[in-house]
Amino acid sequence: MAEGRRGSAAQRAYAAIADRMASGDLEPGAWLREESLAASIGISRTPVREALRRLASEGLVRFEANRGAQVVAWDRGKISEIYGLRAVVEGYVASVAAQHITEEALDRLEANVAEYLSVIHGGRPDARQRAAELNNEFHALVLESTASDSLVTLLNGVLGLSLVRHTFLRYSQRDLERSVEHHRELVEALRSGDAPLAEMIMKVHIRAAENAALQAQDPETVNDGG
Repeated sequence: MAEGRRGSAAQRAYAAIADRMASGDLEPGAWLREESLAASIGISRTPVREALRRLASEGLVRFEANRGAQVVAWDRGKISEIYGLRAVVEGYVASVAAQHITEEALDRLEANVAEYLSVIHGGRPDARQRAAELNNEFHALVLESTASDSLVTLLNGVLGLSLVRHTFLRYSQRDLERSVEHHRELVEALRSGDAPLAEMIMKVHIRAAENAALQAQDPETVNDGG
């Protein structure tokens, strides 16, 4: 039981720290002090330490001897590399999912899209946070529908980067609307079992997300992609 509580606390610490990094509260180069983070989150230092190790394994935090943990600065080349990998792998994921997805999974995806639309047009103060959660759930459902342990391991490991997931919190309203439209189109392709179309839509979706991530990184040099 204690181990379960510790795991839950570590997950809460991970989410809190990653969200603060995404919002700009913890900027690249910032030092992450276990004691102050634990106090601000309301937990002990042990789960914070575990969360920092997880963030380090994802390349978002680095440890320096005798100094502690520091937020890593991501350059444009690294961002494009990660999204390029996602476009290839998640495009393939969508293709495989189209061949194996169940009616139950399709219904869950449609419910997800319906809630996403409600959230982004409902004017609620936590709209982006909830939309980010729904986005993550959508992609997880598509991945789950492949019934492939190898793909699950790949995307939840090297490609499951917080950089990708939490950049979503910086989306503009137009980005959010474009994202949910891609989700709706993808559900249609999955329901029809059209693997090539599902792959194409997912690749376009990921590339649009890349553009939004680069725009958030350097708004002066990236257009909004139409």
